[in-house]
Amino acid sequence: MGDTRCAVIGDVGSIDMLAAAAVEARRILVKTGWGMQSLDKYRHLWYEQAAPDYIAKDLLDAAKWLVDTIKRTTPG
Repeated sequence: MGDTRCAVIGDVGSIDMLAAAAVEARRILVKTGWGMQSLDKYRHLWYEQAAPDYIAKDLLDAAKWLVDTIKRTTPG
């Protein structure tokens, strides 16, 4: 993960995580929606190119992780 303030939160690894990787955004995969299938059944199609920076339980968990990460990496 580069020093980016852009993030993609999504549930489809083969679309959302690959798109985030293409623009060097932080990648957060939520387990809700298609998320579990993306991790279990379709992981082989995308994970090597675009592993998530964080796998979240749901959107709220993803947002909290993102805010905490930005706070830790932002100077001052």
